[in-house]
Amino acid sequence: MKRKLLKLVVAVFLMSLQVNAQHSDKERAARDYIKSQEKNLNIQSFHDFTLRFNRKGPSGETLRFQQMLKGVPVFESEIVVHFDTTGKISYSSDSYDKTITDIDVAPQFDDKRAIEISDKALEIEGAGTITWQECKLFVYNKQEKTTLVYRITTAAENLKGQWEAIVDAKTGTIISLKDVAYYAHSNKDKDKKKQKEKQFGKSIAGTAQSVTGTALIFNPDPLSVAGATYGGQYVDNNDATNAALDAARSQVELVDIELLNGVYKLKSQYVEIKNLQNPNTGLFTQSTNSFMFNRFDQGFEAVNAFYHIDQSFRYINETLGIPLVPLQNNGVLFYDPHSFNGADNSSYASGALNFGEGGVDDAEDADVILHELGHGLHDWLTGGSLSQVNGLSEGSGDYWAQSYSRSLNQWSSGQAAYHYVFSWDGHNPFWPGRVTNYTATYPGGLVNQVHQDGQIWATALMKVYDQIGRTKVDKAFLEGLARTNSSTNQQNAAIAVRQAAIDMGYSCSDVQAFTTHFTATGYNMPALPLTIHCPGNQTVNANSSGNYTVPDFTGQASVVTANCNATVAQSPAPGTIVGVGTHQITMTGTSGSSVNCNFSLLVQSALGTDDFSAQKVSIYPNPATNSLTVKTNFTNSETVAVYNMIGQKVLENTMDNGELVFDVSQLSPGVYVVYFNNSKTSHKFVKK
Repeated sequence: MKRKLLKLVVAVFLMSLQVNAQHSDKERAARDYIKSQEKNLNIQSFHDFTLRFNRKGPSGETLRFQQMLKGVPVFESEIVVHFDTTGKISYSSDSYDKTITDIDVAPQFDDKRAIEISDKALEIEGAGTITWQECKLFVYNKQEKTTLVYRITTAAENLKGQWEAIVDAKTGTIISLKDVAYYAHSNKDKDKKKQKEKQFGKSIAGTAQSVTGTALIFNPDPLSVAGATYGGQYVDNNDATNAALDAARSQVELVDIELLNGVYKLKSQYVEIKNLQNPNTGLFTQSTNSFMFNRFDQGFEAVNAFYHIDQSFRYINETLGIPLVPLQNNGVLFYDPHSFNGADNSSYASGALNFGEGGVDDAEDADVILHELGHGLHDWLTGGSLSQVNGLSEGSGDYWAQSYSRSLNQWSSGQAAYHYVFSWDGHNPFWPGRVTNYTATYPGGLVNQVHQDGQIWATALMKVYDQIGRTKVDKAFLEGLARTNSSTNQQNAAIAVRQAAIDMGYSCSDVQAFTTHFTATGYNMPALPLTIHCPGNQTVNANSSGNYTVPDFTGQASVVTANCNATVAQSPAPGTIVGVGTHQITMTGTSGSSVNCNFSLLVQSALGTDDFSAQKVSIYPNPATNSLTVKTNFTNSETVAVYNMIGQKVLENTMDNGELVFDVSQLSPGVYVVYFNNSKTSHKFVKK
C-alpha cells in the first residue's frame, strides 16, 4: 500500500509541474534583454529558454529562465533577470551552459522504471515509510558529456538526509548517487545508503481553528540567556534538567496553532510538525494549548523548533514585508524535532527540516534551527537554485541564525560569544561551532570546505549589520539572494545584495556600508553609478478650497554615488500650490552628471464628516486568498484600483452596480490598498 501511495504522489507532482506555468508582464522585456546578450553568453542556436519562476518583492521582480533542449530542462542552468521597482533591469546572473550538445531527448523507459532503479540502489524496500520522492527528466552535463537523465530524489523515515540518484535515461545506468541535504555542520553520518524527508501538506483548513497557545522555550539558548559558558550546570547531561536550565526558559505565545476536534497541534500557516526520520517520537498533540515543557521532555524540542521557525516566517512576511513561504508542501515547512536516529546533526532538503539529538539536541538551539531554515529561505527565494559555491548557502544560514540571536542583545561586542554561531549546540566538547568574526578574506582564505568558507560570507554581512542594523541588512540579504543562481559565488552574491539595497532606496551611507565591508572582505565590488530612487506614489487630501501645498520630498529620495556627495532637487518646488488631480513630481540627483526619477502625487477633494459617514464600503474576505469582493452604496459608476504598498497599481476595474469581484490569486502576499478613483477613498486588505 505504501508503494502505491508513493507512485500517486509522484504522479501528482509531475502533473503539477505541467499546470504551474509562470507568467509575468515583464517576460517580453526580459527575453529582449537575453537576446541582446546572445554574443556575450555565446548562446547556441538550438538552445531555448522557458520562464519557470518569477518572484515579486520589495526590490522589484525577478524572472528565471530555464535553459531547455528540445523541451527538456538542462540541469542547474538558467538566466536570471531582475527588474527594479521602476521596471528597469538592474541586475542579471546566469548559470547558462553553452557546452550542451544537441542530443536525442527521447528516454528509453519511463519515470516508474527510473524510480525502481533508484529504489533498488537505496534498498528502499527496507527503508520504512517514504516521506518524499520526486522524479524529473533533465539534460545533464556534469561529467563533461551531455546526457539525458532522470533525477530521482528520495527521503524516508529510515534514511538520513535526502538522496539523489542520477539515472541515464537511455541505458538505466546510475551516473551518480549521493546525499544532497544541507547540514548544520560537516561531521555528518555518511551511512552508505540512506537519507531524506518530505510530504505534501496543507495549511489549516476544514473544521480546524487557528488559536493561540503558550510555551516555554530557549530564546535563543540557555548559555546566551544566562551569560554562561558550557560547563557546570550548563551541560547537556543526556537532557537532564536542573534549576539553572529551567530558569533559562522564556514563556512565549504560539500564534495560530491548530485546534481540531479538541486536539491542539504544532501547526500554523507556515510550519507543521511531522515524523520524517526515525526515531518516531510522535507529534506531541494534546488536549490543552499549554505546551509548557522542560528540556527533559521530548516535547520541549518540538515546541522550541516550532516557535523559532514560525516566528522567523512571521518576521519575514509581516515585519519585513517580503513574501516568502516554501515552494513545497503547499507553502508549509515540515519539521521533525527528533531525527537522524539520534545522531548529532541537522539538515534541510525539499521543504523539510530534520534535527538530530546527539550532543546537545539540535532543536534546543535557535541557531541550529534558523541556520537550517536559512537553507530553505535560500532555496525558495531562488526557485530551487540554491548555491553552495564558496559555501554560500552555509554562510547564509549562519548569517540568518546570527542575525536573530544578536538582535536579542544578550552579549556585548567585547565577549567572544557575541560572534558565536551555535552557542549551545557547539563551542563545547561535541564540536567547535562557528563564528562571525572569521579572519580569512576572499578569495585567498577559501579552503574548499563549505561550512568553513561560509564564515567569510556570514562575517561580512554581520559587519554591515553592526553598522546599519538588522532590518536593513536582512531585507537586502533576502532580496539579494533572490537574484542569485546555482553557480553564484560569494562575490556575486555581495554584488546582488548591495544592488537590492539600492533598488529599495537605501541611503547612500547605507549602500556605502555594504561597499566598504564587502570590499574589505575581498569582494571585488563594481564602481557605483549615479542612481536615484524616488518615494512611492503619494495620496493626500486638498484643503477646503481645493488646494494643496507641495511638501519637500527631497529627504525621501535616495541618491547613490561613490562618494555620497550628490544633491537633490525637486520639481514642482516645495511650497508650490496645486489643485485636485494627479501631479507628477520629478526628483533630480546631481553629482557631476544628473539622473531623474518621477512619482505621482494624487490630490483628493476634501470630504466633510457627512460625506464620510454617508459612504458605506464592504471589502471581504479580509485576509483574501483567491478573490476579493468590494460592495458599496455608491450610486454612480466607480473606477476601483488596487495598489501595493510601494504605490504600484496592480489591478483596476469599473464598478457599475455597487459590487465588484477582483481575482487576487496571482498577487504576492502582503498589504494592499483598494482606491476608489471618483470618490477618492481608500481601504486596506491583506492578501494571504
